[in-house]
Amino acid sequence: MNQTSSISKTPITSAVLVSWNRCDLLQKAIQSLLDQNYPSLEIIVVDNGSTDGSLDWLRGQDWIKLIENTQNVGASAARNQGTRIASGQYIIYMDSDAELRSSGALSKLIEYMEANPLTAGAAGIYYTDQALTKLWCWSPCMDWEGYFNPTASMQPTESPQVLSTCFSIYRHEALSEIGGFDEYYFYLYEDGDLSQRILKKGYKLLVDPEVKILHHYADPGRTKQDQLQFHYYTERLRMYFLIKNWGVKRFLISWWHKIRYYNRIRTQFPYLSLLNYLDIYVLRSLLCLLRYSVFIRYR
Repeated sequence: MNQTSSISKTPITSAVLVSWNRCDLLQKAIQSLLDQNYPSLEIIVVDNGSTDGSLDWLRGQDWIKLIENTQNVGASAARNQGTRIASGQYIIYMDSDAELRSSGALSKLIEYMEANPLTAGAAGIYYTDQALTKLWCWSPCMDWEGYFNPTASMQPTESPQVLSTCFSIYRHEALSEIGGFDEYYFYLYEDGDLSQRILKKGYKLLVDPEVKILHHYADPGRTKQDQLQFHYYTERLRMYFLIKNWGVKRFLISWWHKIRYYNRIRTQFPYLSLLNYLDIYVLRSLLCLLRYSVFIRYR
């Protein structure tokens, strides 16, 4: 790769992309990184068992470090695999359906982080259209119960609490310090959990609005879940995130909120039967609390 840059010395930066049946979009994502002309860029792709021709293309690119999984191990585990073989001082996490659209963005973000050692993560803002006019997210924000808050996520902030792994850059040292991604999160909530643990170490996060990312929100080859299955899955992760990062008190207040407003929740989610409701918000909530108590006792 013949890459040039206006800066004379640049730290090695490793881009870790997780791919599963997105061959065409993966190529666009990688090309958007190469178009940055960053001179010290390492590309790592972790393939989670693709069957769409992705592996044939990846095997032909001998400059890409490739990890081949025989099955989908999830986003968190795959990113940890890629990070373990990365040689960069900085690690880029990028979804395979994203594109970095701002010229010189890598150099700009890394130069800032080099000059500000307490900043452990940096990102841009995310759009959903080719013209980059439809803003999806400034920083993914959650409400007090750990649910995604779309209104707050659109608001500019100088102190983001979460960086999206759609595209973000982290100090390798900081990632090692917190132990990388929690692999309990197969997908969803893993970026929020990572960001919270980095902030608790005293680091800061940055969002630069001049750095623009296109998120295609592609869905080829994805596993389909019905509403009820997805509800079970996301509530399990939300409860785990809540008690792990924000504590037992917040978890119990959220639990009581679910019990108190039973009728409102059943109206909001009509596919939940009484048994589903009791299973999720009574039995599984108690199991989550028990699991956390055992974890704290024996860690």
